[in-house]
Amino acid sequence: MKIVIRFAIVCCIVLLAGCGSSQTSGGKEPSNLQVIENPNGQKVSVPINPKRIADLSGSTEELVILGKKPVASANADFGNRNVFSPTLKDRLGTDTANIGWYGEPVSMEAVVAVDPDLIILGSLFNQEMYDQLSKIAPTVIVPHPYYEWRNRLTFLAKLLGEEEKKDKWLAEYETKLAAWTKKLEPVLKDETFAIIETYPQNLVVYSSTGTAELIYKELGIKRAAGIPEPEAWGGVQITLEGLSAINPDHLILMENSENKMSDSQVWSSLKAVQNKNIYKITNVDNYNYSYTALGRMALVDKLGQLILDKQKKG
Repeated sequence: MKIVIRFAIVCCIVLLAGCGSSQTSGGKEPSNLQVIENPNGQKVSVPINPKRIADLSGSTEELVILGKKPVASANADFGNRNVFSPTLKDRLGTDTANIGWYGEPVSMEAVVAVDPDLIILGSLFNQEMYDQLSKIAPTVIVPHPYYEWRNRLTFLAKLLGEEEKKDKWLAEYETKLAAWTKKLEPVLKDETFAIIETYPQNLVVYSSTGTAELIYKELGIKRAAGIPEPEAWGGVQITLEGLSAINPDHLILMENSENKMSDSQVWSSLKAVQNKNIYKITNVDNYNYSYTALGRMALVDKLGQLILDKQKKG
């Protein structure tokens, strides 16, 4: 009951504040506000320098890079929703509320409880909550999905006036990519890669987002011929026989703990398996590291070292 009362009070305060500002400013936005148009067509006045950001979009890593630690975050560990993702656990203290994983429903009461002055919502998940959230605090929808971390970082940097911090971080990331490219090129030469994730009933082969974007686009490693064109999210479902037809020299395997590949005769016949060119991360690692800025910075080191160590051992 207390939560309900508090929610009602917050709604009333927001409505009264909106009425008051329009009367005192003569219809003009106060100097500490800016108008943003959301992808849903709604225009919203947001603070230029917000102090209490509730991030429901999965963009907390990007906010941290920009020097903005949110009061609430939906960047929970994909494998354990009770803690923050590995890249954030040492960067967010107990003063940041853990409100779960951004791809799942978020508690409205938890958002009300942190008394935000800005709410950031993602473009694919929890869209039905927009009207309710906008009554708690100004709500901005990031117009880029979870797998476009660079675009999210750029959008938030412009929104928050922190483009210099964004540019500095991206320069550091590009330097790391260049260093790993230089290390891996003479080792891998012209050999091909495929990136797959296992599920109980099928496989997913990635082509353009997450780890695939890192390997093919950012590190310039050769993609195996015959990989099907991806769906919008960057991958497509295939069968094990379909993977056998692709038969890459190397495989990055994101393995679901419920679906091991090692017992399959088809799997054992793959060229990458026979040559022991398999680099394993978990599907939990995929969601914790592949789609966010700090995660990607860590993932390039993890995968680069796995490949380098395996090839050195021969």
